[in-house]
Amino acid sequence: MDATMVELACQAQDAFAAEEFKESYRLALQGLIDHPDDPGLLAVAGRAALELGLEEARTYLGRLVKQTPDDATAWRDLGMARLNSADLAGAEQALRTSIQLDPAEPGTRASLGHVAYLGGALDEADRQLSEAARLVPWDPSPLRSLTEMRRLEGRTQAAITAAEELLRRAPKDIAGTITLAELDLTVGNYDNALAGYRRLCEVDTEMGHAGHIIHGMIEVEIRRERWRRALDHAIMATAIDRHRLTTDLLAFVTGQLFGRGDHPAPPLSEIETRLAARRAEHRRLHAELFGWGA
Repeated sequence: MDATMVELACQAQDAFAAEEFKESYRLALQGLIDHPDDPGLLAVAGRAALELGLEEARTYLGRLVKQTPDDATAWRDLGMARLNSADLAGAEQALRTSIQLDPAEPGTRASLGHVAYLGGALDEADRQLSEAARLVPWDPSPLRSLTEMRRLEGRTQAAITAAEELLRRAPKDIAGTITLAELDLTVGNYDNALAGYRRLCEVDTEMGHAGHIIHGMIEVEIRRERWRRALDHAIMATAIDRHRLTTDLLAFVTGQLFGRGDHPAPPLSEIETRLAARRAEHRRLHAELFGWGA
């Protein structure tokens, strides 16, 4: 490669490092005109195309692994490019090749776990995400994914185990705290669920989220029919939340304690449905805020 092309390749790499992906892609393609098999240019072109969501990422990364078949990172990136193209089988093959070359790379294992889950291989997904979590005890991401996957599968106790480990590693993890409180509520671990919502009062300080948290606390007390405590929480909710659900909860709980009042209360089945929707909304808010899966 002549000096001009070396400079062009360096510019493409610098642009990629600066997250100027369109410019990086343009420069890499310019270099590939005269050097179509250069691994460095293929890598930049493929990875920039991947960041830009372009189908061409598969082409350049496919050519790259032919030039550098022992490059675990290249195989991983090809796997992600194939995944973006909805080629689950191709993504799995590339990610497995990457893991064979670099078994200790947790990100690749987590990606393979997600691909396996999408393909319905739930045990394999669980195994890969668990191994990724073991490899990076300082990173909550694999355990967060593992918890959510198990929750969606209906493996509630296994999800609780993963969420508890997540919070041992990252006690202030909001997503994990939300999920664990809800899971404990689901299985009747009411003391644990209430403790979880109290922790959320400390760690989830986003404006408007206090109403979601106190509604969770009210639901705990409704579930175990502790109407006086539910009333205390409902009265507190009226001071911080103007949601219609707050008014209906106050009327419902008051009715359980003192009989029907002036404000007609919805039936328990409706209350339960609306509280479930409120919990789902809370999870979704944090998914949108931090870019997590809802």
